[in-house]
Amino acid sequence: MRTWLARLFGKERLRTTDEDSLESRAVTPPEDAAVSRAEISPEERVVLLVGILDDPAAREDEKYDAAMDLEDFSGPLVESGLIRTIRAEDFTSVLAQHCAESLGGIWARTGHVDPAFMAELRGPAKDEVFGILGIRAPHLLPPDAL
Repeated sequence: MRTWLARLFGKERLRTTDEDSLESRAVTPPEDAAVSRAEISPEERVVLLVGILDDPAAREDEKYDAAMDLEDFSGPLVESGLIRTIRAEDFTSVLAQHCAESLGGIWARTGHVDPAFMAELRGPAKDEVFGILGIRAPHLLPPDAL
């Protein structure tokens, strides 16, 4: 994901033939992850992470990482991105489970759920959300869930 973000922000750009000299061919070490994250505001990070989930060209591991990282954030953009991905993955894929785990964590932390989507949940995604809520915030589960 770090290389994807670096390319997005222009940190790594393709060199022109004019720049292609011996000096420009030197290999530089990758940036430190902590430094890279410090350069991106939380709002930008959320947009980029949701963008990775929505990007059909993104690798599977990048999508898994993005889904898991989104648990650290809150807000309509985060929740709608996770919900959209869970639905697109038909509630069953590994990516849907990662998204559901993050969504459950967000709901437990913020103390509110989306009742309409909770009623729609099924399969492994439902198991993930209900499992997280059952441990961290059982009061948020529907009465018939226990």
